[in-house]
Amino acid sequence: MKHSSLWVLAFGSLGAGVLMVFGGSAAGTDMGQLAAGYGLLVIGSSLFLGFGLAVQSLVVRAVSRPRTEAPASTGRVLGHRV
Repeated sequence: MKHSSLWVLAFGSLGAGVLMVFGGSAAGTDMGQLAAGYGLLVIGSSLFLGFGLAVQSLVVRAVSRPRTEAPASTGRVLGHRV
């Protein structure tokens, strides 16, 4: 798997979102609740980015695979007399 900067961004934002949620809930103030809410938003967007990158890598892998053409079927012709 090729690592791109978007994977680093996805995992970094996931960690930052978790930190925001735990820090905001530990603070217990109104600002802490706001930080926890934005942390959940950051976690959701990083998961969305990660799933999108995973699907993209699967599609690129399937498209870049060389196509193997099936050989011409001669089984029907070989069994009959002409």
